[in-house]
Amino acid sequence: MRLCLLLAAAAPALGAVKVDFALWAPDRGTPYSWFEGAREIQSYFSQDYRAAGQLQAYVRNTGAKPVSPSAWRLDGQDLDALRKAQTVIWWRILPDPLPPGALGEVTIRLRGPLTRLADLTLDFDDGSTASVTIRPEPGPLRIQTVGFNGARDRVFLVAERLTGAAQTIERVGLDGVDVTARARLLAPGFASGLSPVVLRPAAPLARGSYHVFTVTARSGARAGCAVRTVDDWVPLATYGYGLYEEYARNGCNGYINFGRSSQGELDSQATLLMRGVSTVRDNPLQDFELGHRGLYAYYLQDEPDCADYGVTELPAPVRIGQHAQEMEHRRRYCARTDPVIPTLLTIDMTYKPANYFIYGPIPDVCNVDCYPFCFGGDLKTVREVVETCRQGAGPRPLTFTFQSQYEEPDDPAARAKLRFARPPTAGEERLMIYEAVGAGARGLFNYIHCTERMGKQVSHGSGEYPDEWAEIGRCYRELGSVAPYLALAHPAKLATCSAPKVRVSTLVCGDDALLLVLANQDYRQEAQAFWVNPAAGVMVTLPPLPWLKPAGAWRITERGAVPLKLKGATVTVERVETAELLLVSSNPRAGEEAAAAAARRQEQVGAALLTEWRHRQRSAADLRIRIRRLAGECGEFAVSGQGIGAYGTKEGDYWNPALAAYPAFEWGVNEAVDGPRQGAEWPVVVTAEQTGQEQRVYLMLGNWGRPLSLTVTGADGQELVRRDVSEPMGGAVVTLLVTFPVAGTYTVRVTQEGTGPRGGRAAVVSYVVPAEVAP
Repeated sequence: MRLCLLLAAAAPALGAVKVDFALWAPDRGTPYSWFEGAREIQSYFSQDYRAAGQLQAYVRNTGAKPVSPSAWRLDGQDLDALRKAQTVIWWRILPDPLPPGALGEVTIRLRGPLTRLADLTLDFDDGSTASVTIRPEPGPLRIQTVGFNGARDRVFLVAERLTGAAQTIERVGLDGVDVTARARLLAPGFASGLSPVVLRPAAPLARGSYHVFTVTARSGARAGCAVRTVDDWVPLATYGYGLYEEYARNGCNGYINFGRSSQGELDSQATLLMRGVSTVRDNPLQDFELGHRGLYAYYLQDEPDCADYGVTELPAPVRIGQHAQEMEHRRRYCARTDPVIPTLLTIDMTYKPANYFIYGPIPDVCNVDCYPFCFGGDLKTVREVVETCRQGAGPRPLTFTFQSQYEEPDDPAARAKLRFARPPTAGEERLMIYEAVGAGARGLFNYIHCTERMGKQVSHGSGEYPDEWAEIGRCYRELGSVAPYLALAHPAKLATCSAPKVRVSTLVCGDDALLLVLANQDYRQEAQAFWVNPAAGVMVTLPPLPWLKPAGAWRITERGAVPLKLKGATVTVERVETAELLLVSSNPRAGEEAAAAAARRQEQVGAALLTEWRHRQRSAADLRIRIRRLAGECGEFAVSGQGIGAYGTKEGDYWNPALAAYPAFEWGVNEAVDGPRQGAEWPVVVTAEQTGQEQRVYLMLGNWGRPLSLTVTGADGQELVRRDVSEPMGGAVVTLLVTFPVAGTYTVRVTQEGTGPRGGRAAVVSYVVPAEVAP
């Protein structure tokens, strides 16, 4: 079979869809050695890994109606068949459907490198057929960063030159329209391999919309990318229990949830000026989630590359990517259902580095994790992982999940084998965070704040370690003050440093600013200690940049921006202990303005914390009043239930009229697998006198993960009521209105089934109260 793709001549298209250009985009290698922990694949990188890549074609809809592909063929073969043959991994078109007049990006991810011509043919649902032959020679240009300002009326693009051949950017396109007149080409002839572009669209781009950006060089070389429009929100977030006020107090602006966030939880995050990440996996989106201002992203899945290893029916080397097309299906569903909220996917460290290039481009926001203390690794692995994954995920925003937990085995012998039988120190935490930012992370997630038992070990979270938690907050407050710059950041090797053991990373942040990340490499990690030798009198020098003449430099701290000595293009920092963040700008007031914006946000968060506290107090009081009235006034209508795959618990603030030792049922599936049906049910005996009269069924329940399904059914199985609910695990009162048609025994049931992780609780006692006497 021939496998290939080219920018070459396109065959005439039949119908409205035409091919603009096409190319082969191979993976960009990084100079790192990679290891695997799983026994079966420990030789994967050295023996089985082959750098692959993706076929990209840019097609134009010249018709009057939106179109979508109806069939995909590569070298005459259906892509589903090629996926089963382990030749193709995943594919898509963005946007989908492709609007009239728009340019779309077609992507086909191959498992191996392209060595010969490839013929790509797409049939569309309007009858169009678009074909192109793509050569195996890689294109010389690539758009590696796209960032947006808060108003989405300014776009920052960075094109990279991939070969030594001279190139000059002459044209910029947006959705197939030449917008060069609205663009500022900061270095059209490339500076240090970069050509940044500032584009001002004719109108602000809609949040969540997909757009195709292109650049064209004088040589005829072209590059394109399709990305989803976001704003300048930079997640500085944490995993853990839903302690939103605690997180906001420590500088977090976001929260990431292994489960499904309820409406109340998203409302709380919105009140606190936070945005959450809520796990959806393959479950349908709920109406309350759509466009919710407390929602940052839909979490498609945690670590699909790790799940790939479990596909044991396939040889170990080809398992990587087996869940990729499913991830793309989920992204497509979320994007079509919610046109505002982006998707996020977390990539683990399994099948490195192929996992980063296979899964990185799929979501709208790619998140990668690296926990060096878990495998006894050096802090440098953070930079290696982030830098490599960014090559795969770019130009989409890349975020990073850093380690704060200490996973302590129960077995003393297992503990003795650990290189680090301790949590990270504050200094190590700071270095991990800033190494990630310097390598291109445009957002951070702390793993993890809470402490939980995990099998034969305990995962101790940062909530146990005040030094860690304080340092995370310090870093978040620093980064939060320059978030609008970080939202645009393109990492580059531009600045140089006088201190040989201080690594400097340059982040190009639009046309008027640079962020410099200084990371001290003169450290020593020991079993129970971390040592660092501070560097004094550090001088950082910038090369001449055609678009930026430095007018001011500042050291960014949690309390504000401290002016630094700037002489020409050299900044002097008196002392670098572990890591420092510097701002250099052509705007002499940039530091002052960043500090003022940070102070305003701190005031806003303070007011929001008071608002949320008062809301929670009022909600708790209202709930208690309701509980007391039901217990005091409606005892004769109480009904005791039984669990379905559940056990008794004392957790949560659940009513307990019988003063039982375990007033609630609890259930859950912690694994990301299909789980059994779980929940609780209550038999309700209805007399002839009660028929035809409206009854109110009061249940107290809560859940995490997928919503709960509430039903009321008759003895014949006929369903009278069905409703999905999502409430905090602490417990909330839910009311169902039911009119029973005939006398008999009915069943009120709350269930949760399907894919985990998920869980729920329900009070053992429910109340079925005639409407005329209901409180």
